[in-house]
Order: sequence, then C-alpha cells, then structure tokens
Amino acid sequence: MKALIALALLVASAVPAAAQTDFPNKRVTLVVSASPGGGLDATARLLSERMAKAWGQPVIVENQGGADGLIATQRVATGPADGYTMLLQIPSLLLLKHNTHDPGFDPVASLAPVSELGRTPSVVAVNARSGIKTVQELVAWCNQSERPCSWGSGQQLSYLYGKRVFALSGIRETVNVNYKGTGPVVNDLLGNHITIGMTSIAAPLAFHQQGTLRILAVNAEKRVPQIPEVPTFHEAGLQMPARGSWYGLFVPAKTPPEVIAKIEKVVVGLANDPAAQEVMRNIGAEPVFGPSREFAAGIREDAAFLDSLVQQYPLK
Repeated sequence: MKALIALALLVASAVPAAAQTDFPNKRVTLVVSASPGGGLDATARLLSERMAKAWGQPVIVENQGGADGLIATQRVATGPADGYTMLLQIPSLLLLKHNTHDPGFDPVASLAPVSELGRTPSVVAVNARSGIKTVQELVAWCNQSERPCSWGSGQQLSYLYGKRVFALSGIRETVNVNYKGTGPVVNDLLGNHITIGMTSIAAPLAFHQQGTLRILAVNAEKRVPQIPEVPTFHEAGLQMPARGSWYGLFVPAKTPPEVIAKIEKVVVGLANDPAAQEVMRNIGAEPVFGPSREFAAGIREDAAFLDSLVQQYPLK
C-alpha cells in the first residue's frame, strides 16, 4: 500500500514538469504595450511569425497601449507564469515605479527578461517646412521666437530625454505637450501644431525619408545607416549618453526556467536570420536578439541612469 501511495505521489509530482517540457501546446499571446503601427508592434509581428513557425502553434499579437505601458505590463506580470502570455515593452517599464499612483505590484521584479530584441535611438525632429536644418538652427530659432518653442513627447521616457536635450542645447525656454503615444506627436508635427518632436526613430523615419519631417540628430554612438546624412547627438553638440530605447521581451517572473529557455532559443536564433534583421533595420532599430543574461544586466544599468534623470526632472 505504501508503495502504491509513493508511486502516486511520484506521478503527481512529475505531471507539472512534463506539462512544461512540451511547451507550447496551445496558443501563445504577445501583449504589446503600444498601439498598432509603431516599431514595437512591427517587432511583435516578426516574433509572432517566427515563433509560430518554430513551434507549430498560433502566436497572436494583442496591442494594449495606455498609461505608459502599465496596463499591458500589469496584465502579463500578474497573469499565469506559464509562458503563454508574454510582454513586449520599452524602457518606460523602468519608470512605472515613479508614477504618482501605486500600481500595486513591482513592474520590474514581477517580470523575467527574456531578450533584448533591438535598440532604437531617440531623435529630435521638426517639420521640414520650418526650414530648420540643424540643432544649432533650432536653438537660434527658438531663442529668437516671441513664444517658447513647443515640443511633444508621447512617453515618460521621451519626456525625460527631451528635458535633458533642451537643457544641454542652450534653448532658453520650451513648453512640453504630452501625448498618449508617439503617433499623435508625429501627426501634430506634420500639422505644424508643435515645433519639435522627441520620439524614437521609428515614428518619424518614413516621413523624414519622404521629406515632410526632418530629423536633426539621433541619439546613437554612430550614424544610422538608413539616414547617414543625420548627425549623432554628439556630432550635433549634445553631449548626452547614447542610450535611446530598446524593445524587450518579458514573461512573468515565476515562469519555469525550461520554458524561458525554449522561448529564448527561438529569439536568439533570429540573430542569424538576415530577413529578421532587415525587418528591424527598416524601422530604424539595431537588431540585437540577445540572451536573457545580457538583457538583465543592461536593464540594471538603464534603471540607474533613468533614476538619475527622474531626480533632475521629476515626472509629471
């Protein structure tokens, strides 16, 4: 009798492990903390296609923007830790703890980083009809204007970068206009309703290439291949660390290591996929598809940097 009980306990304890090793055996959901059409969304759709092909299971993309990614982050972080619901986020994740309203959970500690998918620089952009062609011309134009120059930001991350950029630039006075996402920033920049847009490169890139917007500088260590004529921040006289943004993949913190390893294997494999890298470059991102260990280390560095910016420029 004791032997039968022991056998039953052994079988019962083995069931969860077996269930995890056959991951995935049903539909997987990628939750995107941004609206459709941007760089993060394009990255998610690339992952969806490659994961579905590798696993033979449907992988769907669900966009859940708003509140600087808090809604999407909370959904994944507090959901089942089984790998079937993943999150695509940007460094705004690291700023959620600074929100005035307590989210009721630790956004960073509640998630496990799987991979840094790509890096995308932030940019300073203006309407091409303004005639402004350099950062120096922008500074002169704003300082000679009767009214403070207005600049748009669609995320807390862009707000912090903007505050730092304008402090370094020599522009004496600006007025920030806060938007819900980068899409509205670009729309109002196109309509000449604001003077400057502070966004990641993905949003204004196509309009720069079409000649309707002009990117004045990119926050990167070297010039971006898609727009080699545009200087880096350092070349434009803005001595700011080249950090920009990243696209990251996360799962709930208590997800089994063997499940994380299966997800990581597919994603890291894209580093040797020319077509996947081309998708990333087309949205102005530098492909990374790195391992979770390296991504975790980078997150710690970025968190320290952003904390220092918040101390200088408190979030609204």
